[in-house]
Amino acid sequence: MINDRHAKILEARGFDIELLVSLGIASSTQHGSDVIAIPIIRNGVHHNTKYRTIAGEKRFWQESERLPCFWQIDRITDPTLSDQALIITEGELDSIAGIQSGFGRIVSVPNGAPEKPVRDESVRYQFLEDAPKQLGECKEIILAVDNDANGVVLLNDLALRLGRARCKWVKYPPGCKDLAEVLQQFGPRGVVEAINRAQWMQIDGLYRVSELPPLPEIVPLDSGFPGLQPHYRLRPGDLTVVTGIPGHGKTTVILDIVCRMVVRHKWRACLASFEMTPQRELRRFLRTWHSTRLVVEMSPQELSNADHWIDQNFLFVAPGEDDDVTLEWLIERLSSAVVRHGINLEVVDPWNEVEHDRPPHMTLTEYTGYALRALKRFARKHQVHLIIVAHPKMLRRDQSGEYPFPSLYDISDSAHWYNRPEVGIVVWRGKGERTIVRVAKSRYHDEIGVPGDIAVRYVRERSTFEAAL
Repeated sequence: MINDRHAKILEARGFDIELLVSLGIASSTQHGSDVIAIPIIRNGVHHNTKYRTIAGEKRFWQESERLPCFWQIDRITDPTLSDQALIITEGELDSIAGIQSGFGRIVSVPNGAPEKPVRDESVRYQFLEDAPKQLGECKEIILAVDNDANGVVLLNDLALRLGRARCKWVKYPPGCKDLAEVLQQFGPRGVVEAINRAQWMQIDGLYRVSELPPLPEIVPLDSGFPGLQPHYRLRPGDLTVVTGIPGHGKTTVILDIVCRMVVRHKWRACLASFEMTPQRELRRFLRTWHSTRLVVEMSPQELSNADHWIDQNFLFVAPGEDDDVTLEWLIERLSSAVVRHGINLEVVDPWNEVEHDRPPHMTLTEYTGYALRALKRFARKHQVHLIIVAHPKMLRRDQSGEYPFPSLYDISDSAHWYNRPEVGIVVWRGKGERTIVRVAKSRYHDEIGVPGDIAVRYVRERSTFEAAL
C-alpha cells in the first residue's frame, strides 16, 4: 500500500493514488523513508522490483541482477492495444502520467538516459534485443523522453536502434521537461495534447528549427598533438582527409593523433590500414607508443601491458586473401565496429587500396564524389570521426631533389578530396628532421580550427612527435 505521507506527495504531483495501487506500486522502507517500490511484471509474472525516491535526491535501486526490461512490457504484446502507437518514456512516473491520461500502450525504459551516446549494443540497450517481436512490428513509436541533455542522447540512441522512420518525438510545454511535469502543471489534458502533437523524426524538405528533433551537443576535442590545437580539433561526425608524398610520415602522424585521442579522451579506434599488418607493423608502433620504448628494449611485462592496452582500445579491419575490399564491404565493417564495439575514431589508410567497383555510367570524378558522400553519411549517422588517407598523384622533384609541397587538389581522381571533407591535412617532410603538418582546409573555423602549418620532429624511440625548434 501507499502510506499517507507518500500519497500526499504523489497527489501534489497530480497522480491518481488508486491507479498507482492498481499498478502494484507501494511505499517501501528498504532504502529510506521516502521510497516507493515499483514492480516489474513480464508475461504476467513478477520479474523484478525497482525502488526510487519521491522526495529529496532522486535515486534508484533494483531488487535483483536480472536483465532489465521495459516497465509495463506486457502492454507491447496486449492484443487489445495493438492498434495504438507505442509510447516509450524515460521513467516510470512519466508512463503513469500517460496511462492516467488515457494512453494504454505505454512503457518506460529500464535504466533512464545515458550521459553520452552508447555504442555497445550488448549492454545498455540489451532490453531492446530482448523485447517481444511486437516491438519490431510497431509502425509508430512515440519517444516521450526528458527534455534535457541526457534525454536528447536517449532520444537519438533509441531512434537509431528502432528506426527513425517510425519514431516521433514529444515537445513539452514551456517549463516542463517530461510527462510527469506536464501532468502536474496542466493535468491529463496537457499530457494528451503533448503526445498528440508528437512530430515525426524522419522528415524531408524545408522546416523551421523548432520542428526538427534536437541533436546531441558535439564538443570538438584537442588531440594533444604538439601545436595542432588551433588548427585541428576532432569532432564526432566529421570527415578528415590526409595526404602527403609516400614516405613523408602521414600515416605516422595520424597514428600518433589516434593514440593521443585514445589516452586523452577514452576514444576507441578502428584502423583499416591496408599497407601495415595489425600483427606486425601496427602492433610494433602501438607497443612503442604505449611504452615509450622500442619493442626490442621492452620487458615481457611491458609487452603484456602494451598488448592489453591495444586489445582494450583498438579494432582492426583485416581483409582475408580472397576478400574484395569494396566501398560497401568497407562501410559494413566500419559500421559494425561502431555499433558492436563502441568505436569513436576510424582510419582508412590508404584509399587507393580499396577496390573501386565504379559503375560504367560514372566517371572517376563522379564516383569519387559518390564515395565521399557515402562515407560522410556514414560518419554523421554513427557520430564517428573518420580519417581517410589518400596518396597524391605522382609529383616531380625540383632541381634540388626535393618534392614540392602537395595540396589536396593533388590527390588522384577528383577535386572532391578538397570539397567534401570538413578537414584536409597535408604532411610533408623536407631535408632534415622537420615534418610540416599543414591543415589546408577547415570547414568551421570557430569550432574545429583554422588552417595553418605546424613543425614537428618524429621521435622514433617513442613512436611520437614533439614540437620542432
